[in-house]
Amino acid sequence: MADVLCIGGTGTVGRPVVDGLAARGVSVRCLTRSADRAGASDDGVRAADGAAAADGGVEFVLGDLEQPDTLGPALEGVSRMHLLTALHPREAELGIGAIDAAAEAGVERIVFHSAHRAHAAPHIPHFASKMEILATLETSGVPWVTIEPNHYFQNDLWLRRSLEAGVYPAPLGAVGLHRVDVRDIADATVNALLDDGHAGIRYPVVGPELLASEDVARVWSDHLDREIEYVGDDLDAWEARAGRRLPDWLVRDLRVMSEHFLSDGLIATEEDFATMSHVLGHAPRVFDDFVAETVAAWSGGGAS
Repeated sequence: MADVLCIGGTGTVGRPVVDGLAARGVSVRCLTRSADRAGASDDGVRAADGAAAADGGVEFVLGDLEQPDTLGPALEGVSRMHLLTALHPREAELGIGAIDAAAEAGVERIVFHSAHRAHAAPHIPHFASKMEILATLETSGVPWVTIEPNHYFQNDLWLRRSLEAGVYPAPLGAVGLHRVDVRDIADATVNALLDDGHAGIRYPVVGPELLASEDVARVWSDHLDREIEYVGDDLDAWEARAGRRLPDWLVRDLRVMSEHFLSDGLIATEEDFATMSHVLGHAPRVFDDFVAETVAAWSGGGAS
């Protein structure tokens, strides 16, 4: 029996959430589309002994939000669910399906991963999807919590080649964002899943500093010991690069979000910090430390 089902538990945020739950002695089940990881055959049937595969005390079970009939078995015996929906052209529909399945299975708490200030920018497609999912959550009858993070520090890990070439290409703009470490998002999520006193609260999870493009480039310059040029405001160039590796719908979605960052930023309020303090349990990590750790890992040939 698993205490918590993690949907989206194998990605940038999901992995540290799973690790944090396991560290607190919780039985964790992760939904996965990988038949190999779930210990299943190619036709999607579990191994003959009927048990899903386990990795380091974490159980993996075959399932997919796009196949709703797989969710019921994955939710058997689960008391709480972490719902992290990937960007998808039908993200709202898939997230709502997961909530419906959880409600039917008698799940006692859902913690939903949303986005910071999504309500203030519903013209961004995936922000609008988050709000649709939240609306369903609020009427589901299941006690819920939302974790609403700002832009991740760890997004910069994808930029290693550009940074080593002296360029910061991600569109952040001059207004600034209260960017946040994924480890803080995971800590807040684990606390919201396991501790009492969080039901019905929308938790912003933000970093302590307002980071504009020049701040980010300066920190990377300091730690890489070379000048890093920020070029992210050229959204046409960004779109051309992104279009070589991402589907058209996702490029459009991310461009709209980037335009919002350039014009409005993504800025936390004092109320956001006060609310976050109830769930995070420690001071938020700072960007300079993240960059220092990352550069040290790169220099040693490892991953941050």
